[in-house]
Amino acid sequence: MTETPTLAELRTILGDLGLGEPVAVTELAGGSNKAFRIDLADGAAVVLKTYDDLGATLPASEAYASRLLAGLDMPVTHYLAVDESLTRLPFRFALTNHLPGVTAASLRDDPGIADVYRQMGVLLRRLHAVHLLAFGHFDATGIHDPVPDNAISMQRTAAHAFAQFRKYGGDPALADRLARIVAARAELFAQSGGPVFAHDDFHVGNILSERDADGHLRLTGLIDFGNARAADAVSDLAKTLFMADHDARGASAHIRAGYGPVGHPDPEAALWLYTLLHRVVMWWCLRRVGAIADGVHDPLIADLSQMAKEGGP
Repeated sequence: MTETPTLAELRTILGDLGLGEPVAVTELAGGSNKAFRIDLADGAAVVLKTYDDLGATLPASEAYASRLLAGLDMPVTHYLAVDESLTRLPFRFALTNHLPGVTAASLRDDPGIADVYRQMGVLLRRLHAVHLLAFGHFDATGIHDPVPDNAISMQRTAAHAFAQFRKYGGDPALADRLARIVAARAELFAQSGGPVFAHDDFHVGNILSERDADGHLRLTGLIDFGNARAADAVSDLAKTLFMADHDARGASAHIRAGYGPVGHPDPEAALWLYTLLHRVVMWWCLRRVGAIADGVHDPLIADLSQMAKEGGP
């Protein structure tokens, strides 16, 4: 378990990087790995994000992803330093800017939450305006194992998703039916607008917001680039809408209103198909970490079973 770094340790690290004098350390809530706000003597603050699991996201790949957004006028995490040496601290870490606000997840019951959802849609569209050269995951310097064609990329994604679904106990007959649907409708993947910046984890836990001078909620930050990749915009939008309604029913309508027209010849069919795969992936991921117990009915399976019956819009 990651221990809170001491001020003495941080004084050396921040001093070496010319980031100032630390005066207080506070653990931040949320996230799979611990993160700490470090208050500085000059009144500013930075964030130390830790990486415990060596098999998890590389901080350098997150830093690369954030640099792709450097030219956009939008509040995102910027990486000030990355250290994977385990010499300064007994874990990998990154130092980033500190963004103001609270997570939108903590504002679910706020009367102004619909405005936050609409602003999320606007922000997501701006992310998707960053065009890239190929499909694939980011590494420290670019796109790892780039794929030039979305249909090929999604074929690989689907094969892996259904293999994992079966591995973690998913009904083989349901997997076969869903896989046939995906294969039969693969032309929807081929009608891609090309690879763009996809956050791939664009939900209320990674969005920061606070009230402006008029009392309205405004977005103040986008964080966590651990899943970021070059992908089809409709796929990223579908996952965002799926997660939004999973968190708060009806939220997706506001996000979509902010996002605007979907760039696909058959947007509803494409969103439906991408959502099918996102549900498959979410199910086996939750099974893998034990969030869905063996033999327990889960709404995701009910949704997938319904999709299998529908066969598409």
